[in-house]
Amino acid sequence: MSLVLYSALYGHKEPLNLQVFGSFTHVRRVLFTDRTDLVFPGVEIIHDSLDGLEPARASRRAKLMPHRYLPEEWSIWLDNKSRLKRDPAEVLAALQGQSGVGFFAFPHFRRDCVYQEGQAVWENGLDDYLTVRNRLNDYRAEGMPAHSGLIEGHFLVRRHHDPDLVGFGERWFDQVLKYSRRDQLSFPYLVWNMGLRHDLITALEWRETVEFDHLDRRSRTPDFPRRNRAWQVARRLWHRMRG
Repeated sequence: MSLVLYSALYGHKEPLNLQVFGSFTHVRRVLFTDRTDLVFPGVEIIHDSLDGLEPARASRRAKLMPHRYLPEEWSIWLDNKSRLKRDPAEVLAALQGQSGVGFFAFPHFRRDCVYQEGQAVWENGLDDYLTVRNRLNDYRAEGMPAHSGLIEGHFLVRRHHDPDLVGFGERWFDQVLKYSRRDQLSFPYLVWNMGLRHDLITALEWRETVEFDHLDRRSRTPDFPRRNRAWQVARRLWHRMRG
């Protein structure tokens, strides 16, 4: 069963995370980037120009459409800020034992609702407020229900060449180009709209599989203004009190 690990780093906002693939060298490892200054020992670097896109959107090309770039049957995507902690062959075997679908992701650690996620996105300055608000209004107008599920997009396991998954990936990237650059917003909408067969990962414990915030992002400068700052502080305190 062919398997590849891959990640992406576009622009200069984040440093290259040399720990993203962990210590696992027995599978092909690939980094997509527009940069020519990166050195990543033991990892194949595929240079991919921005083609007029901002780095955030360009980085989604291979992430959402691996079938265009990777000949292997299966892939594991890891965001640059993540770190793989479990043998990728064991990961794939566990998920194939869980079910026969071709797309797996961990459920979001806190939310299960695209509308709540959209609010978190604009509150934290992760995308333009009007873009996110208008898109969520479109979801409501189409009748998408709240609490329809939400994934962690930092870690994705996929079978590449299933026709349904190929079509889904193409539509997913199209949503990122036209609307919000946050692919976690468009994923539940497309699942609801297209009926994609996928599974939330239950066969693996996420803390033992991947570290989601390997890089310290507390000092990150957002691309857009933060909003509701006092409310965010109160909400964080509430979550801490709940444990």
